[in-house]
Amino acid sequence: MGGAAIPYEFTAEGISNASADVVPPYAAFLRSHEPYSSIIRHNPWLKPPAADAELEWDRGWYYDTTVARLHEYWSTQSLPTPTRDLTTLRRDLHEWGFCLIADGLSAEQCRRIHDRVEEQAAAERALGIAYLVQSQQHVWSLVNKGRDFIGLIEHDPEYVQAGPMIERLLDEFLGSGWHHFSLLSNISYPGCHPQAMHQDQTFIAPYNPVEAPVLVNTMYVLQDVNEVNGGTLLIPGSHRYNGTDGELYGPLPRTINLEAPAGTVLMFDGRLLHGGAVNRSNRFRYVITNSCVKPWIRQQENFHLTVSPEVLEGASSKFLWRLGFQSLVTAGLVEGYGYRGNGREGDPNGSLAVVRRLYDEGYRHVGALSPDDVDSVDPTEYSLGVLQRDHETFRTAGHRRRMTELDST
Repeated sequence: MGGAAIPYEFTAEGISNASADVVPPYAAFLRSHEPYSSIIRHNPWLKPPAADAELEWDRGWYYDTTVARLHEYWSTQSLPTPTRDLTTLRRDLHEWGFCLIADGLSAEQCRRIHDRVEEQAAAERALGIAYLVQSQQHVWSLVNKGRDFIGLIEHDPEYVQAGPMIERLLDEFLGSGWHHFSLLSNISYPGCHPQAMHQDQTFIAPYNPVEAPVLVNTMYVLQDVNEVNGGTLLIPGSHRYNGTDGELYGPLPRTINLEAPAGTVLMFDGRLLHGGAVNRSNRFRYVITNSCVKPWIRQQENFHLTVSPEVLEGASSKFLWRLGFQSLVTAGLVEGYGYRGNGREGDPNGSLAVVRRLYDEGYRHVGALSPDDVDSVDPTEYSLGVLQRDHETFRTAGHRRRMTELDST
């Protein structure tokens, strides 16, 4: 483009010179690497091994531990145990950062889901499309891989008998309107490395809210787990920061392995330090992890693109709502559509499912226009026009008349 030269102050050189030796206002905070900087500083035994390193045993590393009832320190503490009592579960999740729902999956539900995951994981490995890392195999996009997984998203008691109880705890700890962040299977294979101990909500780090979590995990235990076959590593109570002098963490108690029978549902605070454990058995260890978040957080799985057309076609309003297929004024607008949305289940003014269906058919965007184009264009030639005609309930004759009046003034 022609025209006057850009003022020197706006050029890369000018900006660079004006920024020399400047310390940005929030630099120390944004570069703090919290919470992990204080975790490792005060707890060097939590430093993860290199991916190609041989694991060291009897040296005090975090992955060399056992279950709570056998642990020198934790065996004397009243840690959470599997229960169906909601009062106890609520207290455990708040005080310890995790709780264990006994028989959250019935024996039949557990067997069915376990077998489906096992088959899917084996097929993806055989095809060479599996996601395999040093610590685990991950099976993503479970929403497309069986009706049982859709039932987990909906917390349908037919597929997870503790579903209504899980939803109640999620409502209490996240507030209403939460979304699913991801639904995947974490498979610890024999001889795998341990994961680094981590918080699942550190995608917002170094912002670390102390008042309440922004993420809560639900883990479905599909077989008995313990210190041998890779029961998840936890530090009970680590969702509560214990640091001083501006640090989030100080010295921490030792890790434990999760011990729980098949069918247990583990729920834990997104700030709880945890990690995948070493599987020292000769069999795969299967769990499913379902993370739920505040609705303003970008989801780990892009469900808008991930969900297959076949699943989308038969999806319930609850399934779509929980996966974030409802826009509202502050999030998820498509060419302005959704601005009048309220984000609630079934709201016709913000249904992103109908947008996705139009994309599958071939979405037609509104491009550059001028008043000279008006007489030759039908608004429904654009996908936006179809969305407005069929789904925006506020578009009445009076609304259209108001637009015409504005052009005539």
